[in-house]
This record gives sequence, C-alpha cells and structure tokens, in this order.
Amino acid sequence: MKYITILVILLNFYVHAIKSSNILVFVPSPWKSHIIAFQPLFLELANRGHNVTVISKFTVKDPPPTYTQLVPSYNFDIDGRSDYLFRERSMYYSFIEDPMTRSTILVDTTLMFMSDPVIQKFIKYDQSSFDLVMIESFFQECAVALGHKYGAPVISIVPVTPWISVSRWANNPADLSYIKDFMLDGGKSLTFWERLANSFIGFYSLFVEPITYLPKLENMMNTYFQYPGYENRPTMAEMLKNISLSLIDSDITIFSSRPYVPSFIEVPGIHFRPKKKMDKKLQEFMDKANTGVVYFNFGTILNVTSIPKPSLRILINVLGRLEQKIVFKWINNSTQDFPNNFYVNSWLPQSEILNHPNCKVFITHGGVHGIIETIDAGVPIIGFPVFGDQFQNIKISEENGIGIMSNIFTMTEETFEKEVKLIINDKKITTN
Repeated sequence: MKYITILVILLNFYVHAIKSSNILVFVPSPWKSHIIAFQPLFLELANRGHNVTVISKFTVKDPPPTYTQLVPSYNFDIDGRSDYLFRERSMYYSFIEDPMTRSTILVDTTLMFMSDPVIQKFIKYDQSSFDLVMIESFFQECAVALGHKYGAPVISIVPVTPWISVSRWANNPADLSYIKDFMLDGGKSLTFWERLANSFIGFYSLFVEPITYLPKLENMMNTYFQYPGYENRPTMAEMLKNISLSLIDSDITIFSSRPYVPSFIEVPGIHFRPKKKMDKKLQEFMDKANTGVVYFNFGTILNVTSIPKPSLRILINVLGRLEQKIVFKWINNSTQDFPNNFYVNSWLPQSEILNHPNCKVFITHGGVHGIIETIDAGVPIIGFPVFGDQFQNIKISEENGIGIMSNIFTMTEETFEKEVKLIINDKKITTN
C-alpha cells in the first residue's frame, strides 16, 4: 500500500491537466474555397480534444466525435454567379462597378445566408457556451456580434490579402502607394495608373463605405442577430476593433511584401493535407503519360461551361493536338466531345496531381491555393485570371518567373499553343 501511495504521488507530477474548449466556427457563406482552406485547422482542434461546432454549407466526411456540423438550408446559384464573373474587365470595372458590387451584390449575398432559417434559429435560440468564436472576414462584418452573444474572443479568417475594409479596424498599415486592394490588377511594383486605381478604391473604402456599406451591415446585424441581451451590445465598429486575431490566407514571400500588425498572422499552406492515393484510373492515366501531363482546373467557384464558347473550343482543340495527356476538370466524367488524350472529371485531387512526376503544366484561374500548391510541387503555370485576387496572383507569378499570364477572352489557337509549348520546353520556368 505504501508503494502504491508513493507511485500515485510520483505520477501526479507527470500527469498534466487537459482542458478542452468549446469553439464556434461561424462560416455560413457560399464561398467554398474560403472555408475548406481552414477546415484542417477546425479538424485538428477537434482531434486535440476541443469541442468544435462548425456552421457551414460545406461539410466534412467522418469528422471526429467532438466535431459538430450545422448546415444552412439556403440554395445559392453558383453557376449564375460564374456566368456573371466570366466577363472581360475594363477601366470602368475598377473605378465604378467593383466598388458598387461591394455595397450591393456582396451585401445581398450576405443577407441571403444570414437570413437563412437554420442560421436564424441558431442565433436566436442557441444556449451553448463557447470559449472562442471564429468568423469569416469577407463582407460579413455583422457576424462579429456572436462574440458579444457568447462573451467570447473573436478570431477572423481572412481568405485574401487584407484590404482597407478589413485593415481599418486593427489600424493595420494600408499605404495606398504600394499596398494593393485584393481586386487590383497589379504586380509587385505598381504603375501610375495602377496606383491611381488603387487610391480610388482605397478612398472609396475609407470615405464612402461608412455611408453606403457599413450602415447596411449594421442594420443587418440589428435585424438578424437578435438574442437575449442584444439590445445592450456595443456598436458593430466597436466590436470589430476588438477582434483578437486575424488569420490571413496569403503569403508575402510569394506575393507582395507588406507590413502587418501583430494580430494579423499569415497562414499560407494551412489547407495542405497529407497526400492520398489517387483514383486507380487517374493514377494509370498519369503513370502512362511518358511525354507529360497538362493539368487544367478553374477552381470551385468558376464553372468551366461559363467560359466563352470560342475560348473553350480553342482550349480543347490546342490541348487535343498535344502529345501530352490532359487532365481536365469538367462538369462530369464523360469524355464525349473531348479528344482521346483527355481525362475529365468533376472533382480532381489537385495536390496529388501536381505532385505526380509526370505533371508538367498547370492551367489555372489563379486562386491563391493553386498558386501555393503549384510552387510546392514545382509545376509552372499558365494563368487565365477572371475575378478577385486572381489578376495580381497571376501577374506576380509571371514576374517571379514561374508562369505566363494569358487572357481567356482574347486568346487564339496560335497564341495559346505557343504559350503551352513555351512552358513545357523552357526548363528555366520549372527551375524558378
């Protein structure tokens, strides 16, 4: 008995108390790439014993026992949005349409999912206790009210490089002469006209948004974030200034250098997961590609059927003439109407494909995850930017010597074939 007592006392010095927290992840938006990038973080928190409640349209299969999922019921016309996005941008877009879109279409989208019955029931009637609240910072500032409801600190996840509308609350540096708005078509060094456009968007965010945009979000918060005690909460601006940490899905070593305050932390590659085995048919297709594979994928928001028909026909014609095999993300897995060297599917394991030794070229729209993954795999790119941060992502990639920026709206068979062959044959790009 004496020895047992001594053993218990000794063990007490080596046993550490484990405290699990209750964490709410409130990310009900329809932007899949924004959410799945941080899913490994949510899952890892659950795997380490924390109780994680995730409100998202995008679920994970076979989650840990402490990972609870609540799925909104709204329907979002992603194909219709893709058709809207597939338009060539002009100077009018940068100076007029883009600023207006932020105060209209994006606000309406936020209203759609915040007013969802499932979301409303949770906000009004949930009586859980949470130690931490995580929200998305992408035109949904009203969600910060959940920090007040649960009396918990707030972490924001920022899916693109922070622009003034996000930076302002933490006094994060936003010098318009070189710190770009995420929508600006500009490289590492801005021309006079790019700085002019950047300054215009910046001034709009600083002086016009408080009149046109922020009141809409404040009104949305007062209308759709009603819970016991909401009448006494601070203003939306006061709560936004009190966000504890912002996790940024970007990388200054790949894109443009810029300063951050200590509460702004970049987490590039956080979406990486352990590699898995590819589908047997795809594995064999790539293994037998002795002359290499060209991989085509335009991400989760853009529907490839929205590509202008002449441009889509050019893509298929040119790629079909190559001696290389083509892995092509399509709306289904039917190869009808595709050349014999094509493998098509509606879902493709991008990281595994890029890391296959036979993958030689990645044709991409320029999403941040694709850029980071292709650098990790050492595969050069041909970029066809369409919207958002894709333009600067591809432009900077071209400046870094890892690919070519092209135009999906003005391409010809001659120009596209020349670009593909240059990427395949110029080993310097792969070395970069």
